[in-house]
Amino acid sequence: MQFEIPTTLLGCRLVNVDGNKYCSVYTGQMPEGDNANNFRGYEVTKLSADPVVFDQLADHKTPTERRLLAVLKMAAGGKSQPYIVGVVPESKTATSTSKPDNK
Repeated sequence: MQFEIPTTLLGCRLVNVDGNKYCSVYTGQMPEGDNANNFRGYEVTKLSADPVVFDQLADHKTPTERRLLAVLKMAAGGKSQPYIVGVVPESKTATSTSKPDNK
């Protein structure tokens, strides 16, 4: 089952190790609760991602608000963690092409 994660996307990294591609996505959020006293700026999280995500973020230059598609994968210790499988395309807001005639 896929779910969306709305987040501030800070960056994406693709590495090639012995012919295998690995991708990581870096996100940030403002710390809340008890963590707020221990941070300055964003609380940064690194998430594993499918290498196709790197290509989907070809236009990414600066931190932006994006929605990431994720699935839960099994991790060490019997826990689960999100694995990013895609990026929700940004919707373009429709703008009116007609302009008032100022004559």
